[in-house]
Amino acid sequence: MADDITITDDLLAAYAEGNVSHDERMVVRQYLMDNPDEMESILMMMDEDYDITLDDSPMPPLSPDLLRDRMDNLWEEVMSPKENGSSYRILPATAKAAQNIIDNQCVIRCEGKALRQLGVIITDEELLEESKVEGWLQPDGTALHHIGRLSGLHGMGVAHRYNCTLDDIREALQSGSVVIAAVDGGELTGDLEAEKQEDIVQGEMPDHVVVVESISEDAITLYDSSTPQHLDTYPVAQFLDAWADSSYYLIIINKGEDYDPHPIDLSDVEISDDLIELREAIAENAHEVWAYNRKQEGWKYGPERDDVKKLHPDMIAYSQLPESEKLYDREMAINTIKLVKKLGWDIVKRK
Repeated sequence: MADDITITDDLLAAYAEGNVSHDERMVVRQYLMDNPDEMESILMMMDEDYDITLDDSPMPPLSPDLLRDRMDNLWEEVMSPKENGSSYRILPATAKAAQNIIDNQCVIRCEGKALRQLGVIITDEELLEESKVEGWLQPDGTALHHIGRLSGLHGMGVAHRYNCTLDDIREALQSGSVVIAAVDGGELTGDLEAEKQEDIVQGEMPDHVVVVESISEDAITLYDSSTPQHLDTYPVAQFLDAWADSSYYLIIINKGEDYDPHPIDLSDVEISDDLIELREAIAENAHEVWAYNRKQEGWKYGPERDDVKKLHPDMIAYSQLPESEKLYDREMAINTIKLVKKLGWDIVKRK
């Protein structure tokens, strides 16, 4: 079918608006790869359609890979509202932070500083080996959700929080915690104009972590392993701009003596009817897993819980559970589905 598709101005315009079939999209993509001089006009059409304001300063030449990525990003902007009917912002959990220019080890250095500050005697070299063994440090950096794992491995309490505020930083510092922030490093130490262009082309994405040393109304001091002096002070507004690329993500590390849970806010995530049906299957299976493990440990049904005799009133089929117990499993299931979507994955039903 793709062989019958002819490239026309109308087809290119439809592609920019998102009104093409899968086969048409593939044909247009290949055409643009073969004719990169036409990519800019398509990107401009897509940008105008979605009200993206472009900077007036000259745009540096873009490689075919960057242009292809930009087309993918814009295509998702076109298609997502129609398919999902939701405008929630995806959290960059799998973004690779610690993309230090030299060795991608700023996570190691920040966690090493945190652990030593909290009384753990350990070297960055030892932490580097641990991170490699555990698989947390990859050649292109450390994923956001793995930052803090080393500290947890050494007994610290670690909180991963999105959508934080400056007040959250102040409160954590006052409590004696170490605060690591995920940022776009270039927006702190690089060419700000070039960074704005990068955000347009590649999207906002964190690639670095720093330890917050102190914060006032107008300035913030950071420990940054990638700068010569390692201790730098910036205007708060500049820090906020760099921090925003991670959806204001913090890793708060302490001795775990005052645990304060902060689950990810999923209130903006809507799910379709078929995923609501999936909720019941997940809820029932979660109960089956729990009951199976309990049975392997010697537990049996009993009208009242008895830890000595290993009796539990929930050692029955899911269908027989009281609605209050089913509600617990259902909430776990629905929040799991929402979290998967919030962190950037889609659940696709096979026909």
